[in-house]
Amino acid sequence: MKKLNKLVIICLAILLLTLPLLAACDDDETAEPTAPVTEPVEDVKITIGNISDMTGPAANSLIMVNSGMDDLVRYFNEENLIPGVELDIKHYDGQYNPANDKPGYEWLKEKGADLIFAGLPNTPVTLKPFLEDDQMMCFSLTASEAVIDPPGWVFAMSAPTGAYAKTQLKWIAENDWDWEANGPAEVGGAGWVGPYWQELAAGAEQYCEEHPEQFTWIGAQLNQYQQIWDTEIQALKDADYVFPPGAGMISFIPAFRKSGATAKFICGEAHAPFFNYAAQAAGWDALDGSLFVLPNRWWNEDAQIPNLANDFIEAYHPGKAEEFQGSGSSYLGPIGQFYGVFTILKETIEQVGAENFTSQSFYDTATSFSMTYDGCEEWNFTDTKRTAWNYVGIYELSAAETGLVRADPEWQLIVY
Repeated sequence: MKKLNKLVIICLAILLLTLPLLAACDDDETAEPTAPVTEPVEDVKITIGNISDMTGPAANSLIMVNSGMDDLVRYFNEENLIPGVELDIKHYDGQYNPANDKPGYEWLKEKGADLIFAGLPNTPVTLKPFLEDDQMMCFSLTASEAVIDPPGWVFAMSAPTGAYAKTQLKWIAENDWDWEANGPAEVGGAGWVGPYWQELAAGAEQYCEEHPEQFTWIGAQLNQYQQIWDTEIQALKDADYVFPPGAGMISFIPAFRKSGATAKFICGEAHAPFFNYAAQAAGWDALDGSLFVLPNRWWNEDAQIPNLANDFIEAYHPGKAEEFQGSGSSYLGPIGQFYGVFTILKETIEQVGAENFTSQSFYDTATSFSMTYDGCEEWNFTDTKRTAWNYVGIYELSAAETGLVRADPEWQLIVY
């Protein structure tokens, strides 16, 4: 009887377990499995630490640079262009003072920075050894020999200023100055002491010495961030071509023209944010014919980055087109440069997954990365190359157009 009772209990238990299954099915259909309930996965936040100048001598330009970066971050987040990632950006005011670079770097690390952006030439020079120790990626708007050689964790979204100077002088000898008829042109420059100008002067001097039939180098006149240029102008008043100061061109050019000097100005990326202000101070005719070398397209060209920048202004800064476009490359430039950086980041995430992102994976992707956009020639990094652009465009400032126009439709190979 005890064995019978146990058997009955077991049978009843089996029947109770099978009844729900029988109720869920009929003779012709199979029950669909219920999907497990999962919590939504949050995006991984990647923070950009930006050491900038918001109150120092380059603040007018760098504030616009920061705005361009902010808008590109917003665009990438809104369009979910890097799935699984939310971009964030923190700004630090270094005031164009090298003494603030290290404290700014430490502050940004405390705020969770995963990579560093440096808009000023002194910052990557100061930080390079610390970036190496921490294996922290840094992208710099300027490129000096001190940070790109030996190659490390600083990646320059430009080329050394000495290489730009050589590229411009080569183009001038082939397209702008008839040295066979007129003899060598006299070339000099004025600026502020620092890696940007010292390397530009060294590159220009070297090119002139290697091509004495085309150019004579009459020297670089450098001072310690002064705005009075009497001595420098006296030394350059008879030059045929002059490299003017960057931000200092606002005060230099009116005084230079007032002295009666007629040299044509040779300019680069560091001048593009300031020529509108210089024109307001000296008049557009004072800058007419100035030659600019730029690695990316300009506002008036129908291309991806200028179009994107104009879309940002319409969407994020309505009614301020004149102000933003008037900033020259200050707003436009970082959009183009950081579009490339974020594309490297996107490729990294596609390779390793957002949850596995590290500085090392970012570095590994960057050192084998190349891309082409805006109809420009390819730019890239390698294991040994820490400068992005391989080609540049030559532009001319037109007083009639009150802005830059393309002087040569061909892209020029950078002369290293």
